[in-house]
Parts: sequence; C-alpha cells; structure tokens
Amino acid sequence: QNDNEVRVSSDLSEGEIKAIQKRRERVKTCLHELLDDKVPNIVVLGSGGGLRAMIALLGTLVELKNQNILDAVMYLCGVSGSTWCMSMLYTDSKWSEKLSLEENLINILTVDSWDISKAIDYLEESSEDENYSLTDVWTCVVYKILHQLTDYKDASESGINPYPIYAAVDKEKLSEACAGASSPGKYGFILQYFKYHQIS
Repeated sequence: QNDNEVRVSSDLSEGEIKAIQKRRERVKTCLHELLDDKVPNIVVLGSGGGLRAMIALLGTLVELKNQNILDAVMYLCGVSGSTWCMSMLYTDSKWSEKLSLEENLINILTVDSWDISKAIDYLEESSEDENYSLTDVWTCVVYKILHQLTDYKDASESGINPYPIYAAVDKEKLSEACAGASSPGKYGFILQYFKYHQIS
C-alpha cells in the first residue's frame, strides 16, 4: 500500500494478466450475444500530425496485421499526415494481405529517382523565409511520398482492404466560415460550421 515505486517492464503485470484472463471470457460472451452473425463496422481512425502521424498509422496497421485483427477492420480513415500513409497503402490493390509498406517506403526514398535540382531550388527559395525550418526539408520527402498517388479503385472496392475515407476541408467553405469571425470566437464558430455542414 505504501509502495511508491513505478514498475518499468515490457511485460504485463501479474494483476493485469489475471484480470484480462477473467475479462476475456466476459467480452467473448458479450460479443457472441451482440453479434449473432452480424458484422460490425469497425473503423481505424488515423490522426493528423505530419510525418509522425504517417509513421504512427503505419506502425498501428502493421501490429494489427501481426495480431490477426486487420481483417476485422471495415474502414480506414485518415486526416493530414495519416493520409500520407494511406496514399502509399492504396497504390497496392492487396496491401492488407502482405503489408510490406516499410520496403515500399524505403524504395520510394532511396531507389526511385529524385529530382534533386528541384528539391534544392525549393529549399533555397524557402530559406529566404523568416519561418524557414526543418519542416521545409521534410516537405521534400513528403512530396516524394505523395507523388505516388494513383487510381485507388482496385484497392478500395475489391473488399480485400478496409474501405478508405480521407478527411478533407473545402478551402473556400472554410474561408466563408472564417469571414467576419472575431478572433476569440473564431474557432468555436468554425467548429459549429463543421458540425452543421459536415464537411469531410
């Protein structure tokens, strides 16, 4: 009771192991009663956050595949950085069966041809901006990854992969929503706009 130490371990604690063993049976019974041959719509949502979000979604999907859970996913949704990951995935019509995205990413960044002069020109131009940062360098990498966009029909509609949903914002509608909004209430106003117009 007076133990103030923090347990550091890559393994589950004894208490968690016992609890999960007991809980698993209850969850199994509940799912069996609820589903009764019905298929639930299980969705994986990827967050925004640039390259970090892209890698985080990739890691999540790889582990879902390793745990044999990926085939239970009906939809794969993303916004911003996580859509970068999705844009690579859906170039392969059977990506969820093999999920060798790490190899694809390495090939894109190392083997495929780069327009070095174009990248250097962009970085030189960006360096004149007072807000120039490492983000500008990453933009060159991301542009190369996103340049792989193709027709996703085969990968989306075959039923082999989760159905992709890309969250996006209509730039013109967003400008309309922001027009005339005062700074303190601006973001609340935008959220209300999205709520009622369901821009996605």
